[in-house]
Amino acid sequence: MLSEATKLSLTLRDFDESKVGLCAGCGCSCGYIAYFKKGRLVDIYGDPSEPRGMGSLCTKGLTYIHQIPQNPLRLKGIFLRKEEFEEVDYKTAINIIKDKLSKGKTAFLLGRQSGLEDYLTALQLGEVFVDAPVIDFLPSTIPFTWWNQAKLILSVDAEPVFSEVMSARFLIDAIEKGAYLVCLSSRYETLCAKANKRLLLKPDRMLAFLRGVVSPEKGDELTEFIKRSFFLIKGSLVLVGSHLFNSPFRSELTYLLSELKRKFHINYSIVGDVMPFRAKELKDFFERIEDFENIVVVGNVLRYLGRRELEALKSKFVISFELFPNLTANNSDLVFGLKNFSEREFINYRHGFGFLTYSPQVILPEDGFYTLSEVFSDAFRVENKTEEFLRDYGVELNELKSSKNGIMLRMKSIEESAFEVEEYAKEGLYVHTAPSLVEELGHWNPWTHEIEQRQRAYINPKTAREHHLRDKVEINGVEFELVESVNVAEGVIYISSEYEEFQPFNPGVSVGMFLKTPYYRYETLT
Repeated sequence: MLSEATKLSLTLRDFDESKVGLCAGCGCSCGYIAYFKKGRLVDIYGDPSEPRGMGSLCTKGLTYIHQIPQNPLRLKGIFLRKEEFEEVDYKTAINIIKDKLSKGKTAFLLGRQSGLEDYLTALQLGEVFVDAPVIDFLPSTIPFTWWNQAKLILSVDAEPVFSEVMSARFLIDAIEKGAYLVCLSSRYETLCAKANKRLLLKPDRMLAFLRGVVSPEKGDELTEFIKRSFFLIKGSLVLVGSHLFNSPFRSELTYLLSELKRKFHINYSIVGDVMPFRAKELKDFFERIEDFENIVVVGNVLRYLGRRELEALKSKFVISFELFPNLTANNSDLVFGLKNFSEREFINYRHGFGFLTYSPQVILPEDGFYTLSEVFSDAFRVENKTEEFLRDYGVELNELKSSKNGIMLRMKSIEESAFEVEEYAKEGLYVHTAPSLVEELGHWNPWTHEIEQRQRAYINPKTAREHHLRDKVEINGVEFELVESVNVAEGVIYISSEYEEFQPFNPGVSVGMFLKTPYYRYETLT
């Protein structure tokens, strides 16, 4: 499917081979062309023939594909903790895994860097937990490449520029064609700059606004405008930030989104990291950590754990697959250098767009890099169930491999989802932790870390005065430099979730160290 793109010579650098793949740095799955000289990656460009990136790659994609393989900080090899970490060979590591997993229960904690085969392998060997909201309904009703057809767009705490960068161009296309954009958000995000109407609101006030839209009772002027517009303009679009599903507001938000779909036939898309397949969330792991003797981690998931949970890990055997010597690696007993998505066949599934894409292996890694599925298939007889699993969601593997557009998942609609609306704190000062422009991996690369060097707390000046806060704020025993900004909603303190203690440049504090509920992206301060 990609042979035509490889004929394009977009680089001025000397090369003798080119390969095409799809980036899995976020849910957009933009196409790229990689250029090699004597097997060494010398340049990458966006693939102009791919319909989502359309020839562009964002800073995140460039960093993950081009910089990670060359990064001198990258983990390579297998390391066993004794008094210190010592490098061990593959056979020794396999024997250790066989011995440890034969005793007691195993929990698998999977981050976005895990491939679909890792997930399916883990399902056969233990219980799977993910650091994302698990959604049991179709997370998007339309591909993001159709966003440019919308005439009315309501964005609810969604920021595609921070999570799925290249999808934002389709919103800009819609706005340039005359679409009316209304933004509700707890911080002034990039999308707000293009909005016709923007409201900075605490999360409980955002949900109150949505309740007004679905209510038959008359509301304020903007609420009634949205109601009329949804009724008159078929196919209006609602964007929802995935972190709202990773919060105490999840059940009511699901109810309200289903009501908007039922009453007004809107289209919607969840923006950000979402798990569309069967798994448990970190909240469940926090409650059941004592049930497991072994913990297997892909990606830096342990940065969400609090002091109690990290202390509990000392009596467990922790195996992790990591790109860098991060907090998770430093709290593990056996550490494998991880293959990046570009260094293996990869099916991109961890996002809210509701489709899958497949990328072949583009970069041939050196020895010393591994995947969970490869290692555990060698240690145990694990059946490859990828084709069977995908078929249950209406996806044929061969068709997926030959498709540039990706294939939408066959899942139940949100109106069919069963849930009970739970109570949550309606008032209070909220701490909001979510990614900003630089994700956690970006802080391991100098040129992306420079974009956002230090972890700070941001607060609205009015809120700072009301709570007598100035210069610094202490949250559950951790002190942060406090920056006043009118770009944060009243009643909210925003702190980036993408820092942790083992990062090489200006390390910060992991959310597990200052939140009581670090598995949520909103927490009420008492």
